[in-house]
Amino acid sequence: GMPERVALPTDRPYPVVADYRGATGDLDWPVELQQKVRALAGQCGATSFMVVQAALAVLLAKLSGSSDVAVGFPIAGRRDPALYDLVGFFVNTLVLRVDLGGDPTVAEVLARVRRGSLDAFEHQDVPFEVLVERLNPARSMTHHPLFQVALAWQNFADHRGDLTTGLALGDLQVTPLSTDTHTARWDLTFDLAERFSRGGDLAGIAGTVEFRTDVFDPASIELLIERLRRVLEAVAADPGQRLSAIDVLDEAEHGRLDRWGNRAVLGEPVGVLPSIPELFAVQVARAPGAVAITCGESAWSYGELDEASNRLAHFLVERGVGPGLSVALLLPRSAEAIVAILAVLKCGAAYVPIDPAHPDARLGFMLADAAPAAVLTTAQLRGRLAQSGVAVIDVDDPAIAATSSTALPIPGADGIAYIIYTSGTTGAPKGVAIPHRNVTQLLESLPTDLPRSGAWPLCHSLAFDVSVWEIFGALLHGDRLVIVPEEVASSPECFNALLVDERITVLTQTPSAAAALPPEGLESTAMVVVGEACPTAVVQRWATAGRVMLNAFGPTETTMCVTISAPLAADSGVVPIGSPVAGAALFVLDGWLRPVPVGVAGE
Repeated sequence: GMPERVALPTDRPYPVVADYRGATGDLDWPVELQQKVRALAGQCGATSFMVVQAALAVLLAKLSGSSDVAVGFPIAGRRDPALYDLVGFFVNTLVLRVDLGGDPTVAEVLARVRRGSLDAFEHQDVPFEVLVERLNPARSMTHHPLFQVALAWQNFADHRGDLTTGLALGDLQVTPLSTDTHTARWDLTFDLAERFSRGGDLAGIAGTVEFRTDVFDPASIELLIERLRRVLEAVAADPGQRLSAIDVLDEAEHGRLDRWGNRAVLGEPVGVLPSIPELFAVQVARAPGAVAITCGESAWSYGELDEASNRLAHFLVERGVGPGLSVALLLPRSAEAIVAILAVLKCGAAYVPIDPAHPDARLGFMLADAAPAAVLTTAQLRGRLAQSGVAVIDVDDPAIAATSSTALPIPGADGIAYIIYTSGTTGAPKGVAIPHRNVTQLLESLPTDLPRSGAWPLCHSLAFDVSVWEIFGALLHGDRLVIVPEEVASSPECFNALLVDERITVLTQTPSAAAALPPEGLESTAMVVVGEACPTAVVQRWATAGRVMLNAFGPTETTMCVTISAPLAADSGVVPIGSPVAGAALFVLDGWLRPVPVGVAGE
């Protein structure tokens, strides 16, 4: 059950076959830190080695994002008194696996390390090769099995002064000679030693860090050594603090993150923002006769769409729908679905889109979890709701047409506009509730590189948050929304033909879909890629002269986007991650927290 390896942040991807070339970096920590380590060890009934082990485990957990880390350490192998007077190398390698889950305190981590170390000491006679053979871990030419980071600790009492000073064996003077083999046995090897003065007083901690040069640069190792020192100081300072309180970053690094992440926006006062129906009403008043929706041979003007959604909204209100409630939509992409969405929003309620392609189990889960006041659907889909226990409303009910088409009071921007459920790949799906203000703020800050008017296709499922961008990117700016039938959206050639015929100006696709879609005839169509890492091949396909291509990123929880790139260039070879969206804070952290190039392919 242990992870195959500690996923360390590296300067380069791991090669298929490790070359075992290495280099070393030096460390030299003051006596004050040594004293603190010894004090904590005495307070917790442990050893200095165990304190350093615990600190290294905490650092590796924070860098790898895993609460389950393993570290190898050599042991002298001289437990048998018969070996005391023998000259020879009896060192064996032990593995300490540490569980850091549950946000434990430093003292709790140290207790776990102490128990694990003592258990390992009791079984130190088991050769490491036998351990590997019995556990039979996944073998790889890329990294060492069981552990990739080792910690050696030299603390024998006769060690005096500097690491390179002579040692005495009776009358024989011995001088250690360090050799740089330019090799690395593991990804990282911390070889540390306590130093003592000639009088036996503490004199600090020193040592080296051996590292693989095929994945690490010296600058990264220097930064890693500093991080370990920082964690060790934090661990020694307060054994009662929890791991979440231990920071591996310094103030300068936090400042850099704040600049990258646009954190200043979090402290800005939030102005008065409109709701979705309020902005839609502006477009209706501006040009009621302008075409709002086209679906095949049918078209609806802004005025007609407004009246139809008002009637359905009144129909819902008469049945108790209002602010604080939600209404589920079991509808395919259609003009009726857009009418339903606007009607629910005008009631002050939130809409919960359910894709008709979803299985009954997911449909039932969402209805039970969201507890909507009603479900809007069609006669063809009504049968799937027979056992739901929720009021079902047919969007084609003739009684809706007889309802008033007068405008309803405009709902506030703080109310929930929609609830979209995540895919559930990490467990049960969760409903993400997004208020009106998030949507209107995002769409009022559209990139200036996008066309200011034109047509947007609705080609994604209503249960995918990109549909919100497509629908209201068009309708809140007075543009035309083109409903794309499912059979057309699933055929790249047919989809291309529709986009050309409808003179689409803004197209939003996942990079995978963009890779399959022919670009011919779409030279004036702006392409926005979302949802996945964008390969450079997709950029080379779409970011041609005269066409705007943007790369956007953001999960459902952040209302689709937290960052949108500058226009991409086909010959750049990189895919920039862009600048933060107005009003959004973006937090980007690579493992070692160093400036990364603006254009990193696939980021």
